[in-house]
Amino acid sequence: MKYSIPIYLLLTTVIAFSGKAQVSRGGVPLPFVQTKSASADFYVTMPSFDIEEELRLASAEDDELRQSYRFAYKFITEYSRSNSGASFSLPDGTKIWRMGIYSKGALSINILFTEYELPEGARVFLYNAEQTHILGSFTHLNNSDLGVLPVSPVRGDRLIIEYHEPADAAFPGRLTVGEVNHGFRDLRGYEPGGDRSEFYCMPSPVCFQDDPEYDKIARSVVLLTIDGISTCTGVLLNNMLDNGTPYLLTASHCLNKNFTVKNPDYEAVAGRIICFFNYQSPTCKNVMRGTEEMSVASAGYKAVNEKNDMALLALLETPPVYYRPYYAGWSIEENGDNAPYAGIHHPRASVKRINISEDKISMKTFSISQADFYKNVHWNVSKWATGSTDSGSSGSPLFDADNRVIGALSGGMSTCNIPMDDFYFALSKAWESSSNTNEQLRYWLDPSNSNKKTVNGLDPYQNAPACRLSNLYDTKLHDSIEVAKLPSPAEGNLFGVNTLNTQEYAEEYMVNEDAKLYGAYFVTPSVTDAPGSLEVEVTVYSGKDKPETALYTGNFKPVYAETSIIDSSFIDTEKWLNRQQESFIRFDKEITVSGAFYVGYKIKSPAPSSFAVYNVPKGKTSRNTAWYVGNGQWTKASAHSLLPFNTSLFIDPVIRYTGHLSTNIPQEKQQIQVFSDIKNKSIHVLLPDDKKRPVLALYSMNGQLMYKATLTQTQTTILLKHIEPGIYIVNIKGDNIFYNQKMLF
Repeated sequence: MKYSIPIYLLLTTVIAFSGKAQVSRGGVPLPFVQTKSASADFYVTMPSFDIEEELRLASAEDDELRQSYRFAYKFITEYSRSNSGASFSLPDGTKIWRMGIYSKGALSINILFTEYELPEGARVFLYNAEQTHILGSFTHLNNSDLGVLPVSPVRGDRLIIEYHEPADAAFPGRLTVGEVNHGFRDLRGYEPGGDRSEFYCMPSPVCFQDDPEYDKIARSVVLLTIDGISTCTGVLLNNMLDNGTPYLLTASHCLNKNFTVKNPDYEAVAGRIICFFNYQSPTCKNVMRGTEEMSVASAGYKAVNEKNDMALLALLETPPVYYRPYYAGWSIEENGDNAPYAGIHHPRASVKRINISEDKISMKTFSISQADFYKNVHWNVSKWATGSTDSGSSGSPLFDADNRVIGALSGGMSTCNIPMDDFYFALSKAWESSSNTNEQLRYWLDPSNSNKKTVNGLDPYQNAPACRLSNLYDTKLHDSIEVAKLPSPAEGNLFGVNTLNTQEYAEEYMVNEDAKLYGAYFVTPSVTDAPGSLEVEVTVYSGKDKPETALYTGNFKPVYAETSIIDSSFIDTEKWLNRQQESFIRFDKEITVSGAFYVGYKIKSPAPSSFAVYNVPKGKTSRNTAWYVGNGQWTKASAHSLLPFNTSLFIDPVIRYTGHLSTNIPQEKQQIQVFSDIKNKSIHVLLPDDKKRPVLALYSMNGQLMYKATLTQTQTTILLKHIEPGIYIVNIKGDNIFYNQKMLF
């Protein structure tokens, strides 16, 4: 069975049970020197336990596939300000409480505050002994109705909690550590960097870059962490009203610990879920770690039916626009001959993968010892042509040939070597499987009782969506990347620290209308700089012929971020960079760009810093978009003093055109349809009768305008014989209308 698994990805997000996501309010703990000066008795030491026995039991569970993939040993505790730690006051009257937790040999420690209520002005930080991994601060804004606060793992065997309370606080803060979890297994082994051999058959969604529909549906699939100890996969679903409610479908056994918890409080469990968006490799052939900076915490419970393994939740807020969320369409038709079928999932908390089956599927009975499922309520994928599933894939969607979800994974025994026999609970069988609204899908997904059997997907920001621009995806060079080295007698990275003393670099983009710039993806090799020593600035410039006017300067500090749409704040906790990976840097202010703009970085760390960004190798492209500062001035990489060649840097900005920036969720679907004819290089556009004279624009993936025209008819065919093969963005804008779609030619 594809059960949920624990995660140790150093997820420094935490979750809330209120109606808003858990966020940080900035600040820093006391300096490390003060931490070291504190008396050793502020530590509490956890009891020893038989780690070898826990590892043996955990391995047995893995083989039997009957339990979650455990990584931590739980201690039940009751540490508070009144019975543990050390307290003192600062000159301004601020009260400090510091408590250390030591658990010998732990790879990580995470805790649960079973009592958490802070007055305004108070702050809590958590960090390791070296103060290289810091969470927080957390404040009164993190108070919740349940009065608890779960916190994700901090690496190492020593964890320090530091509480600051102002002298004029309205009441003494209440903090109780009720659980301490000792990480005895390091799940970093399940992250790519080379790839796990078990996953060799499972391609990344980027391998299907030629099909824009796969890009859409992949954006609907999210990695779930549940209760801080296990992972599954979920999918965002549209509903028949197209009203933008962020429904989240997964498997019930992800929420009840593989059917071992009887009558669980599903509302509380839903509140402890974190969804991670866009966690996928930026490359196909060499799978690498993906973006972990985009997450939304906490969901509401809607429906669970353990007899068919269905669980439907709803996020408490719409994910931010720069996450580029997509709510998948679905079908309750029982047509098992609508191949090919695609399964998209996060095996063992790894980056997103895609499976493909070309065969018919059938409804069968899935029998296991842990649960008594209804008979004949699961779609059986008898064989995968590409890929397989694994632990952590549970709850992942099965899409039909129309890119609609028809089921979600309950279990199976498929592997790359034997890619056979997986079982997905059928949406059709969970539709009205009970008269109780909290045990069925129909009440939630078709509240108007339309009796329709299918619904299309929805971009909740379709009136003004965000786009990821890319000079590498545009030219299909994302798998042709390197870290270019300078030739002798020079030394160092061409786009990093080197003996030529060039330390600032940028990638060029072009937009033909005003756009908001939210941040950028940076794809980097392994960085070996000592923790805390890396100092890199992210820069944004405008300029007609070269970078000229600085629009933004910020720190390159990838963080695990839990973002609030209300105020866009996020937890500022550094991410490990010790492997090749993609990171998203969210700018701390919105930037307006128009025409040519440049996103880059300036390395301030001294040699021998290993920081660099991947680039396209020499001879792979005839177009240059990369720049560097040499002899005090910006110069194209193609005119480099020692190693001139055309190239691009793997830096992809995320923008949103500002022609119509309504963030309201659409109440009615816009009946705009755009079809591409690849063979004849044409676009066919269908508009509603009341939508005339909007402007259609076609952009390349790097933002270059390729075609623009006013649509005067409800049906228009546009010939595009002049464009090169590749992926393009179709943009249609007019009164009360803004539509974006990717197209392949």
